[in-house]
Amino acid sequence: MTRVTPTLIAKLNIAGLLSRRWPSVLASCLFAPVALACSTFAIGPDDNPLIAYSYDVSIVGSGYIFVNPSQAKRFSIMEGSTARWDVDHGSITFNQMGLGMPTVGINTMGLVVSLMWNDDVIFPSIIDSAIVNELELIQMVLDRAASVDEAAQLFHGASVQALVPIHYFVADAAGATAIVTPTRGGMHIHMGEDMPIRALTNSSYEVLLRDIEVYAGFGGSTPLPPSSLDHEPSNQERFALAASAANQRDAVAVDDAFDALLSVQNAQTRWQVVFDPRGGMIHFTFPDDDRRWQIDMAQVDFACSSWPRGQSLDDLSTPDNMLTFPTLHQAGLVGTLTTVLDGFVDTIGLPADIAEPLTQAQLHALHCHR
Repeated sequence: MTRVTPTLIAKLNIAGLLSRRWPSVLASCLFAPVALACSTFAIGPDDNPLIAYSYDVSIVGSGYIFVNPSQAKRFSIMEGSTARWDVDHGSITFNQMGLGMPTVGINTMGLVVSLMWNDDVIFPSIIDSAIVNELELIQMVLDRAASVDEAAQLFHGASVQALVPIHYFVADAAGATAIVTPTRGGMHIHMGEDMPIRALTNSSYEVLLRDIEVYAGFGGSTPLPPSSLDHEPSNQERFALAASAANQRDAVAVDDAFDALLSVQNAQTRWQVVFDPRGGMIHFTFPDDDRRWQIDMAQVDFACSSWPRGQSLDDLSTPDNMLTFPTLHQAGLVGTLTTVLDGFVDTIGLPADIAEPLTQAQLHALHCHR
C-alpha cells in the first residue's frame, strides 16, 4: 500500500473536512441523543477473564471485521503533522468507518480496546505533532501495545484531534484492565486498585461508582434491575448489571458472558462480542439471530499484503464456523461506508460522497514496508 502524503491528502480533499467536522459517527456509540447505550465488562477470574462488549447504535450496524497485519507501517489520515508508527502486532477489529478506525478489537498479544460515549469527556489540547483521530488511536494502541501498562503509556502520550466525547476500556491477556478518560488536563487512567469494578458504560467512571451504591450488593438496598429483554435498561442500570457480571470471579464459559450481555441489551444493540484474550478467541452474534460466529486468532494469517482482508458484517453466510477473511476491494469498502454515512446523514450532516476519498485515504495509510 502506498504511503499517504500531504499531496495525496490534498488531492483526496478530505483532510480539511475531517479536521473541521470530524463526525460523531466515527466513534461508535456516539449518536446522542438517539442512543448512548454501549457496555463493556470483564467476567471471570482476575487473571483470565473474558471481555464482553455490546455495540449499541440506533441506525445501522453495517461494517467489517478487519484483519490488520503486523510488520507494517501506518499513518494517520489527519491533516497537519500526523502520526506515523510501526505496526508490531496483528489485530482483529470491528469497524464501521473503514480501515484503521475500529470500534473494538483485540491484537495477537491479547490486548483488547473498546470505546463508549461519555458526555463529560474533554480531550486535552493536541500537541502539534503525531496527530491521530479518536478511532485511529485505538488502532495505534492495538498495533503497538502488548499489555495494559504499555497501552497506558501510549494513551498518555497521544495527540488526538477529536470532536466527540468518548472514553476507552482496555484489557490484556494477564487479566489487567483499565479505563482511559480524556480530560482537559490529559488522559486519566483508572487501573489496578483504582478500578474496583471491571465495567464501563456511558458516564464517567467516578459517577458510575457513586451511583451504583444505591443497589443491593454495592452498599444499597435497591434491587438490581430486571435482566429481561422486556426492560430497556438505563445507563446506570446497565452499569449495575455489567458490574454484577464483572463480580463473577470464578471460571466462566462463553455462554455465561453472552447471558450477561443479554442483560444489557437494548433496542439499539447491533453487535455483541466476547473476547478471550488468553485463548485468542473471538465470539460474536447479533440480536434476534441464533447464530454465533467465532474467530481463532491462531488460525489467522497476519502477513501484510497489497489489499486488506476482512469480512463484511452484512454478509455472514457461514454460521457456527471459523470465518475466513477474503481480500477486500475498494468498491465494496466504499459501498459499506456509503451505507453507514447514508444512515447517519441526519445525525452528522456528512455527505455520503465522501466515502470514496475517505476509503482511498485509509487504504493509502497502511503499507507493508517498515
